[in-house]
Amino acid sequence: MRRTIGASESSSIYLLGICVGSLLSLFLSLALRNVSATLDGMSVYSWCGYAIMQVGFIATVFVYTRVRKVDVVCVAKIKGKLNPVQIVILPFIAIATILVFLPLANAWSAFLGIIGYHGAGVSMPSFSNIGIYFLAIFVMAIMPAIGEELFMRGTVFPGLATRNIWFGVLMSGLFFSLMHANPVQTVHQFGLGIVLALVVALSGSIWASVIVHFINNLISLTLTAYLPQVDAIYVKLGYFNWLTGAASVIVGIVLLVCLLYLFYRAGDKRQRAGEVSNVYEEDGFTIVATANVTTKSENVFKGIFRFFKSLFTKQGRKRIQYELEERNEVEYLGKNQHMSGVWIALALVCIYWVYAFIVGMV
Repeated sequence: MRRTIGASESSSIYLLGICVGSLLSLFLSLALRNVSATLDGMSVYSWCGYAIMQVGFIATVFVYTRVRKVDVVCVAKIKGKLNPVQIVILPFIAIATILVFLPLANAWSAFLGIIGYHGAGVSMPSFSNIGIYFLAIFVMAIMPAIGEELFMRGTVFPGLATRNIWFGVLMSGLFFSLMHANPVQTVHQFGLGIVLALVVALSGSIWASVIVHFINNLISLTLTAYLPQVDAIYVKLGYFNWLTGAASVIVGIVLLVCLLYLFYRAGDKRQRAGEVSNVYEEDGFTIVATANVTTKSENVFKGIFRFFKSLFTKQGRKRIQYELEERNEVEYLGKNQHMSGVWIALALVCIYWVYAFIVGMV
């Protein structure tokens, strides 16, 4: 069984998953074409549509990897473990992600309104009772967290990351955003997709992104169901108080970077063992020198300061890239692998998104 997939192959899985999900949705619409029933203000088709897309994603991953003899458990990092400290940090990462990208999403939504876009948003029930709330959590939070993460961060991201870890992070975020074909959600989904890929790369576990994805959806559902006034106030601030929105983004970025560092540090077995790595570059090659030393664990605040400082140096960025690639256990295949499948997938999903945008304009 193969333990690595390339960028082009991951793009094939991506397109196949979207096609399977779309076909299942089509069959569902045909089966329910004479059914006009609703459940708590949301059509039965919408309820079933949320679930069937996730079934399509999961089926695509397992059938494709079985046929192509790919070890999906290894590639998707299903057996990757998180320690209790990492699990505690993950909800705060989800909240920081919302702080960063919600004001940007609101600004983008305002721009769409200015140019005349009036497409439908995400279908939501009325949440008339607690039973509907928990049903919505299962269908709209738990199922997408498992299905989309196994699909996107479990198989698409690892393949794209074989070219370059940052290419994998950014391109998987873009693919994740565009596949929803909802222009209003584009900015937030892109940012969320980047963070989800980073937590997988930092932990070597698909369950990190599953937790963050679930918390993100849970917060959205809870605000809609029980705290709509809070959501309305925040949207108003994002639209009309640009200073507040900018402050939220800046504070959110600082908080998010700190939390990602703490998340990485909490799972850094080498640091706990007293292992130190240094990255050097000589004649175009990256050299990593590793040594076991008996030193005290670095102070958390000093570590955060050093991490921020490293973001602005070439060697620091190279070390971060090395750490991400090592933790994620990605087999680097480089730029010489066939990338045509990636660009074809990107072109097709862009057409898919543009179609949704045009429909919303007319």
